[in-house]
Amino acid sequence: MKASSWGLFALVSLLWGVPYLFIEIALRDIGPLSIAAARVTIAALVMAPFLLHRQRWRVLTKRWRALLVLAVVEVVVPLSLITVGQLSVPSGTTGVIIATEPIFIAILAPLLIRKPWLSPLGWLGLVIGLTGVTTLLGLEGAGPGVLLIAGAALAYGLGAILIDHWFSDHDALTVAAAMILTAAPLLIAIAVAAEPIRAPSNTTVFALITLGVACTAGGFSAFFALIKCAGPTIAALTTYTAPIIAVVAGVFVLHEKLTLWQVLSCSLILVGAAFIVRPRGRSGRRPSKMNPAEQSSIKH
Repeated sequence: MKASSWGLFALVSLLWGVPYLFIEIALRDIGPLSIAAARVTIAALVMAPFLLHRQRWRVLTKRWRALLVLAVVEVVVPLSLITVGQLSVPSGTTGVIIATEPIFIAILAPLLIRKPWLSPLGWLGLVIGLTGVTTLLGLEGAGPGVLLIAGAALAYGLGAILIDHWFSDHDALTVAAAMILTAAPLLIAIAVAAEPIRAPSNTTVFALITLGVACTAGGFSAFFALIKCAGPTIAALTTYTAPIIAVVAGVFVLHEKLTLWQVLSCSLILVGAAFIVRPRGRSGRRPSKMNPAEQSSIKH
């Protein structure tokens, strides 16, 4: 792999590993739904100009029903669940739980779009991954938010399947921009209705801008650039590197505790996901489209 591809790989891993850190910082000042709304609104403002190029905005009018469903499933629901869940779950643990998304895809894809069922090794990975989640639920300090964040991973998995089923004929970055633009007003309405409006501190403003510009808009752009350079199989490996960065950032920046049982639980989740979505080839060539498992590395 070229040096530029390695650079993009590291950048995507970083941008999708640190969002939970900045969510944790912003939660000290404003409500969780306000964080989700602000983050997506900022990202929408950054990505909206992309839709003006070559009339990509037409997807908003031609496929608005599918985009509305996708925006709710892939953006509104998971981002709301993640931010609420982080009220009781450490940022590093949150990043690892999100890595269960391939597990949910493996269960849902054969049922919804008739994809092949798992191989024996894949079923073993499913059991290992779910064991890791169950272990996390039993740890002191994990909090009830674990179930909410697992629900977010489930929503991400369903969203990846919908993207593959409904938008395989569209440029992925166009779909991402249109989806975020559709989700922004929905999240704003939910946040205004559910939470009091608070004036954020300078630190929170910085965290929200970083979440919107770097982690969401920049993360998408870097991810799809990585696909072009190295192929979707390599890009999908960020599913396993981003959670490690989330854990490291939580420990060293926020001074979150990391016990042996947490390490064991997180390791089980990552190993299980790796068994389910294991690379089938190392070619750098880009396939015609990403399958749902490869799309599972997309995090907002």
